[in-house]
Amino acid sequence: MKRFFSIVLAVLLTAVCAVPAFAVGYDPSTTYNVQAESAYVVNTDTNVIIYEKNSEAQVKAGGLTKLMTAALILTHYEDALDTTPILMTSAVSDYVYKTTSADVRAGETYTLREMLYAMLLPNGNDAAQGTAYVLSGNDLSGWYSQMNALSRKIGARDSVWTDACGIDDGNLTTAKDMYLILRYLMDFDAFVEIAGSYQFQMPANTKHANPFYITNTNKMLTKGQSPQYYRKAMMGGKTDVSGAYPDKGVTTQSMVSWANQDGSTYIFSVMNSPYTCDDYGYSTLRPALYETGKLMDWVFDNFAIQAALDPALPICEVKVGYSSETDSLKLYPADDLKTILPSDSDSTVTQKVFHLPESAYAPIQQGDVVGTVTLMLAGEPIGTVELLAGQDVHRNAILYTIAKLEEFLTGTYFKVVLVLSLICLVVYLIFFMKNAYEKKKSNRVYRH
Repeated sequence: MKRFFSIVLAVLLTAVCAVPAFAVGYDPSTTYNVQAESAYVVNTDTNVIIYEKNSEAQVKAGGLTKLMTAALILTHYEDALDTTPILMTSAVSDYVYKTTSADVRAGETYTLREMLYAMLLPNGNDAAQGTAYVLSGNDLSGWYSQMNALSRKIGARDSVWTDACGIDDGNLTTAKDMYLILRYLMDFDAFVEIAGSYQFQMPANTKHANPFYITNTNKMLTKGQSPQYYRKAMMGGKTDVSGAYPDKGVTTQSMVSWANQDGSTYIFSVMNSPYTCDDYGYSTLRPALYETGKLMDWVFDNFAIQAALDPALPICEVKVGYSSETDSLKLYPADDLKTILPSDSDSTVTQKVFHLPESAYAPIQQGDVVGTVTLMLAGEPIGTVELLAGQDVHRNAILYTIAKLEEFLTGTYFKVVLVLSLICLVVYLIFFMKNAYEKKKSNRVYRH
């Protein structure tokens, strides 16, 4: 049953992720000028896009491909991570030879959970490709097709997947797509635990006499030997490469991650940050971590979830008909509509667009829905809230009767009936006069 719901989740999340996210036009350049080729920062509590830069531009996915592999694994095997054995084969070892490795060797068997740690923490190409080889029944092309199909269901339609680990340059994605994929993965408890771990102990195996440790390339999770990258709010994520090494031709780094502070969660997708932006001075350059940290500092220092409306205060009034008690009715918002706003601002930075009838007609009960208000922020709608009647309003029978009589007398039905009656009257008069004339003429002839 649990596996069934995991599969259904892939379909449901298409709708979830399709909830319109909206950019509010915030610019971090006054604090930090983002140098990444593309970026996408979203608050997951309100679906507000805090920052966007070329977010739909395709870039090479590299090691981030493993997130799509992990998504496919968790969708189908979430309840079997500790009971599914993965035997590493020499065929896979040859494919990943001399690339980033978790030191998972041919002939060794690990659980699916251990292989997830191995592919996500140290960016192990061996673990990702080997797991796909086993789970697909040696049909890797079929596995790649499943990756692409799930990617489309999630909403990441601008991504292309051509292997399970990211060695192939045909793996392409976007900053926005990586946000969608990570958001999908965050619904799996196993992923949250794994991607948020800085270190994991792999068990002894046929070619490992003793247990050994693998370490996360996300150095923002711990102060370690590179404390300037560390951010307490960092919860987890994935880099495409461990770092930038210009002398080896690796000049950029990408990273997608999520962070939480004071109950607010954000996803940071930073693609192709150049090594030149990292000025921390460590021997290993990690530009994507550097820029993610700068964006995190900017977001948490300058934004907060705030109530855009106060349900205890009237927001507008509407005319009242059929009542002698009052000629207007105060309306209150049904919800406070929390959204992301600059920390030094309040709800006055939003604009309100009301959708109201010309009048509300008695009887009205307190709490009745009379209209709605749509809040705009930087020209974009952030939500619509119902407007409720603030009091009971009783109907005056005399005013109601008079109003209905006026409505009848000025209505189309009465006008049609009146016109038809006049037409009938004219026809009758014509007929009567014609008949009278014929009768008079007949009498004259008779006398003559």
